[in-house]
Amino acid sequence: MAKAKSGAVDAIGGYTITRREPLERLEGAYLELEHQATGARHIHIETPDDNNGFAVFFPTPPTDSTGVAHILEHVVLAGSKRFPVRDPFFSMTRRSLATFMNALTGSDWTMYLFSTRNAKDFKNLLDVYLDATFFPSLSEDSFKQEGIRFEFEDPADPNSGLRYKGVVFNEMKGALATPGAAMNEAIGKALFPGLPYAHVSGGDPQKIPNLTWDHLKQFHARHYHPSNAHFYTYGSQSLATTLEAIERNALSRFERIQVDSSVPDVKRFAHPTTAVEPYPAAAGEDNSHRAEALTAWVTVPSADSFKGLAMKVLSEVLLSNAGSPLRKALIDSGLGSALADGSGFHDDYKEAVFGAGLKGVAAEDAEKVQQVVLTTLERVAEQGVDASQVDAAIHHLEFEKRERSNAGLPYALRILFASLPAYQYGGDPLSSMDFDADLEHLERARTEGRFFENLIQAELLDNPHRALLTIVPDTELEERQRTTELEQLAAIESKLSDQDKKKIVEDALRLKADQEAKQNLEALPTLELADIPMKFEDVPSQDVNVRKATVEFYPQPTNGITYLDLRADFSALSTEQKDLLPLFSRVLTQSGAAGQDYVQIAARIAAHTGGVGAAAQVQSLASNENYLESFVISGRALDRNAQPFLELLTDLVARLEVEPRRLKEVIAEISTRLETSLAGLGFQFALLRAHSKLSSEGAINDRLQGIGMLHTMRRLAKRDEKELADVIAQLDDIRKLLFRSDALRIIVTCEESMIPPLEELLTGLVGALPSDGARGMPGKVAPLETAPEARTAPVPVAFNVRIFKTVRYVHPDAAALLVLANYLRDTFLHRELREKGGAYGGYAQAGVASGTFYFGSYRDPNITRTYDVFDQAVRWVTDHEIDPENLKEAILGACGDVDPLESPDIKGRREATNRSTGFTREARERFKQRLLQVSAEDLRRVTRSHLMGAPAAQTTVAGPDLVEEARKERPGLFEVVAPV
Repeated sequence: MAKAKSGAVDAIGGYTITRREPLERLEGAYLELEHQATGARHIHIETPDDNNGFAVFFPTPPTDSTGVAHILEHVVLAGSKRFPVRDPFFSMTRRSLATFMNALTGSDWTMYLFSTRNAKDFKNLLDVYLDATFFPSLSEDSFKQEGIRFEFEDPADPNSGLRYKGVVFNEMKGALATPGAAMNEAIGKALFPGLPYAHVSGGDPQKIPNLTWDHLKQFHARHYHPSNAHFYTYGSQSLATTLEAIERNALSRFERIQVDSSVPDVKRFAHPTTAVEPYPAAAGEDNSHRAEALTAWVTVPSADSFKGLAMKVLSEVLLSNAGSPLRKALIDSGLGSALADGSGFHDDYKEAVFGAGLKGVAAEDAEKVQQVVLTTLERVAEQGVDASQVDAAIHHLEFEKRERSNAGLPYALRILFASLPAYQYGGDPLSSMDFDADLEHLERARTEGRFFENLIQAELLDNPHRALLTIVPDTELEERQRTTELEQLAAIESKLSDQDKKKIVEDALRLKADQEAKQNLEALPTLELADIPMKFEDVPSQDVNVRKATVEFYPQPTNGITYLDLRADFSALSTEQKDLLPLFSRVLTQSGAAGQDYVQIAARIAAHTGGVGAAAQVQSLASNENYLESFVISGRALDRNAQPFLELLTDLVARLEVEPRRLKEVIAEISTRLETSLAGLGFQFALLRAHSKLSSEGAINDRLQGIGMLHTMRRLAKRDEKELADVIAQLDDIRKLLFRSDALRIIVTCEESMIPPLEELLTGLVGALPSDGARGMPGKVAPLETAPEARTAPVPVAFNVRIFKTVRYVHPDAAALLVLANYLRDTFLHRELREKGGAYGGYAQAGVASGTFYFGSYRDPNITRTYDVFDQAVRWVTDHEIDPENLKEAILGACGDVDPLESPDIKGRREATNRSTGFTREARERFKQRLLQVSAEDLRRVTRSHLMGAPAAQTTVAGPDLVEEARKERPGLFEVVAPV
């Protein structure tokens, strides 16, 4: 690493500053430091941003698939030396106003990270995270609860059948039940034999039982040492203060040691290879075209920022949009319907992987898919890479670098992940996060010859370290795994002595007693209600009439980016037309327009925007049971591209051209992606289907995003091109009904200086639309039957939801219901569903906007027990004393729920929605005041009024075996309707 500049401070406390560079785009600086005594590394991003971020990660390459790193991540957060409580991590989630708080296990690292805008909160979380990672309790009971343990079906009855239990054990059963997980496993095993990536770092449920508590402790001692630690901080907090806390609370107690957590380079193949990996599929369905085929290579070192940038650009050129040459060739082949999982460039291995392929293929066509990939690469290398596509890919990277959005993940932490491969594997993190020098290098290389053509030749065509990976549906896989597990347990149980059985029972009962024991949380730091900011930021706006359309400008410091939404009312569409809106939203941005085909439109989107998307949104009103039905086109562009951006939007909404073949391709891609994502969509489908039984609003959402939408796409996928003419006509009718200038609402978030030019440009867009016309007859979407239902899916776990109809935002009880949800989730459901039941997640959520309240469980091994817990939760509130400290924490959590982290791109859109739905700044501040006033009696009162004995809707999505078991155990619990 480079030395600090002369004249600069070269030490802070026990740290040496090894590098300091200006970071102009963040109005700050980049610092690299090393702790003198231990060798711990630290990167700090000095910036005025008040959302301060922290992370510490440890390289933790696994040597098997027992999930030791993943289980350790859970156990580390289950009590430590200074904070000897059962679950300080989950306790802190309700004692904090963190904008992000989590821990993550990667393929060869484990990370603990958070961000917060509150200085006291930052100190509190830093203390807890440092003690958890470096001085965890690592108790055997925590290992058994979070990882794996033996327990009888009835914990107190040694004759009820031996079972495996554990949070991670159940989590990974659900996580590995997807084609994507099977593809990741195939990539690791086929391309990196003998290396950590050949193992399942999260844990394979068939191997997790082999992990022992002693092995877990040894793994921690070996890897969780400052000499193996990589720290990261970001924001306006004093670096000296943070470093002093890290040194005082952790690093000062260690001495430097040698830790070898390196991953060797893979031994390169002399010849390509092949591999086949199964994934669970539902029986009784046509699985003949549900395989995936991917051709994947090991390419450049992930630590090399320049080579990585070059490969990212190449990947964008080849695959990023519908007009990209490799993507187009794959889809045009007709062998499959969507890009395979694993397609693209992946630098989360020491040596990066590039893959390309198709899903929705016949397994026997895998080699044909590979031939399309290789033939297309040969053609592109021979004929030349289109310079305009390279320009578009570089434009996309520039856009990502300029945008400071907190959408999805706080920007404070997004910067870390941009530099993570270089930071971990010994490259230059600054070059990865601020790639101007690499980009200049790339531009020079482009002018000197066939740079990208040579890159294709060297890293792909002439690279024999390649694998053809085929992921195949297996309708018997889940049952084989279940049978194997039960046989293993039966064999183990047959060898247990009476004393062994007695100990298993005693351990289970002791663990249960510990889970139920009241914790003394006094050792944990906390915020107080007085620390909660009570005022919301006022977001200024300027309203302008452009012809007959309304334009709302929200001036914000967007760093030279314009964000624009076109909002149309879809309430007047017929029910059949509303069912087509998910398809219309995709067709709108993936078809031709104004005489150009979809390839040319895709090129315009890539060259001139940061992305354009569309979706139907149902937005609840604050004061009554009505709701807005908005179809929204959202786009963003650099200010210099405002004119081509607006011209593109004009062509899409006024001159869309849908061709039958292209429509068939879009339908097939949507349908295939849904079918291969069922295991990951289980909770969403259960929640939306349950909500659809309560109200018209819920029923519409189910048709737009849930099981109803899935069924619509399945029906459309069965039509051939000739049968799609009426669909094209319906889509055009939808476009004409939605986009009328007198009913269009335009939301613009931009720099103030951009308002005049955008106002002028918008005149052309509005002028291209009709100002009136016949309106359709509104289609009323009726709620579904309220009977509880179960839907089967190819997953070995369950997703359970029970939902109640309650009151809206302005009702006096709404604030208490939101606090009640936090109270129940954190004090009762977490214990009963996660700690005792082994579910990955247990939820209570008050939809104060939609007037609903639901209980839910995620990746849950139980069904009937979970619904019993939902019943008990209601009685628990009314029959037990409500702890004042737990109530305070629930109020803190509720205040965080209503005051999320925003960034300039979000503020304008959020304010526009708040204005139209009645969630004004004044209303939100009144609601926050009511949150602070919620009492224990309020929780009991709203529980009795809105939940106890109240009618509820419920839906379960689960594996067939779990559903059948629950049906036999509790006849009448639900109606088994059909597979998802």
